[in-house]
Amino acid sequence: MKKSILLLGCFVFTFFYSEAKIWRVNNNAGVVADATTLTSLFDGVNSLPGNPEASNGDTIHVEPSATDYALPTINKQVIIIGNGFLLSGTGSNAGLQANTLTSRVGGFRFGSGSAGTRITGIEISSGNSFSVGYSGVINVEFEKCRFVNNPLFTFAANVTYSNITIKKCLLAGINNAVPATTTLNNFFFENNLVVGNVFWIKPTLATNFIVRNNTFKLNGASPCADFNNAYVANNIFLTGITSNSFTSCNVKNNVFTNAQAGVVQGPLSINGNNLVSQPEVSIVTNTGSDDGKFQLAAGSPAINGGVDIGGAKPNCGAFGGNDPYKLSGIPGIPTIYSLTVPSSVPLATSTMNITFSTRNNN
Repeated sequence: MKKSILLLGCFVFTFFYSEAKIWRVNNNAGVVADATTLTSLFDGVNSLPGNPEASNGDTIHVEPSATDYALPTINKQVIIIGNGFLLSGTGSNAGLQANTLTSRVGGFRFGSGSAGTRITGIEISSGNSFSVGYSGVINVEFEKCRFVNNPLFTFAANVTYSNITIKKCLLAGINNAVPATTTLNNFFFENNLVVGNVFWIKPTLATNFIVRNNTFKLNGASPCADFNNAYVANNIFLTGITSNSFTSCNVKNNVFTNAQAGVVQGPLSINGNNLVSQPEVSIVTNTGSDDGKFQLAAGSPAINGGVDIGGAKPNCGAFGGNDPYKLSGIPGIPTIYSLTVPSSVPLATSTMNITFSTRNNN
């Protein structure tokens, strides 16, 4: 008699509080889960087991699959957890997950009731947006996600959005032209890797718009990185020979490979200075996986180059600061990174030996 096991990736151990439910979403054929789609958990219909509905405070495990999950409209305060990214093939980080498929979702739309939602370990294949008329205190966080395509977010004109966090993510170069009448408040973009063509976030009005401890590898036409009304600190800009643009920004303790006009230049030992025209080979290793190659090289000028935090100077770039980037976006919960299962069990044998290894990723 043959027996098979579908590995559930990182979803073996999760701590949760009373009254909240942990949902398994899995669209692989033959797998028994709570739902096969994300959209069914937010469609307003609750007819278990055929069409379950998520509630505030629930955790949703989007289990890895070769088939994308369709874009849901989030209308509850939930935690959505995936398997990470760059787990197999060229440029990957080997040995982090035994199941090397990703949890790939075609983007997210946020509506009323979604405030407080956190999304981690998901590979996002398209854009994210806000439902018509939904604005104000969004309070959404993306952590350790991979954004594959443009745009990062679709913003509406004449709207104020508050409390959006993107941290420890890997993003494709994105041309995100925020409408001129859009306001961003408490928008945090920290410890991310941005690799691609250009990256623009240019609100006309913004309060507490933080761009800190990121690494940008951009090769598009000038300007490569383009920000308005932001605090831009402790970043690394690997932007070839093209320039970046910072309109009404406070630019401190960044490292540039190109000549950068309009910033204070000097040694990073002094807060407020920026280093320009630095060779890329002296800043990052440029070897290893697609995200690991942006770790700092030995003797990098970015080491201890950031603005002081409590009297200590952090490293610049995505791997610096108090909450550095983690390879492959592995969620901060225990994961199975090695599994050995017999391909078959002899008839009349009541047991089989399975060996698995786990690690805590907090």
